[in-house]
Amino acid sequence: MVETAAMMGAVSLGSSILGGVSKVGSSIVNAEAQKIGIQGQMLQTMGQAFGFKAQAQQSRYTANINKYQANVADLNKEISKANANYSRDLGEVEASQAGMKAHADLGEMIAHQGSSGIAVSSGSSAKVRESMVEIGKYTQDVIRGSAAKKAYGYEVEAVQYGAQADVYRYTAEQNEAQAENAMTAAGITEKSLDLQKSSMGLVDTAKTVNIMGSLVGTAGSVADKWTEGAFKGLKFNA
Repeated sequence: MVETAAMMGAVSLGSSILGGVSKVGSSIVNAEAQKIGIQGQMLQTMGQAFGFKAQAQQSRYTANINKYQANVADLNKEISKANANYSRDLGEVEASQAGMKAHADLGEMIAHQGSSGIAVSSGSSAKVRESMVEIGKYTQDVIRGSAAKKAYGYEVEAVQYGAQADVYRYTAEQNEAQAENAMTAAGITEKSLDLQKSSMGLVDTAKTVNIMGSLVGTAGSVADKWTEGAFKGLKFNA
């Protein structure tokens, strides 16, 4: 009876050991599965951080283009202003030249009238000279008006270029702000890697604890089964 009980205890003992080993294996598998999941999360986090950095780089590149365009627009603005001033100055010079020519033509007309025997003070002679004076003034006004119109066109261009420069500068500021925000997001995302690494360490610790717990539980169960098998079937006299 004792041997039979011992054999039954041994069978139960083997079953407990196998059960403990199974628990240990299950703990290892679960821990490894958790680690693979965390590793996947870490790869995703690194991809997100890289994406934010690429976005920041693109925003800075765009901001530099905007700044260049703003500088070009500022330059064009100054050129247009200079062209406006040049047009007015040139118009004034041409008007003055036209005035001097009109005076010269008037002098020649007076000389011609005098040499031809026509009375310079006669009505017809005076009318001719008055017409020449009016034509000279009209010519000067036309030249000045044309120059003013051209100068106004350049001034309008200058205002447009100035507005464009302001828009480019504002856009550059917005892109730089986006770049800063993207880098901040990248930094925050990368910090989460530390937490994920800590999670990886905790999984390893939990795996060790579970394995040890399974081994301790198995040892206790084995001891119980052995004791039960050893004493089962024994009779004690009262």
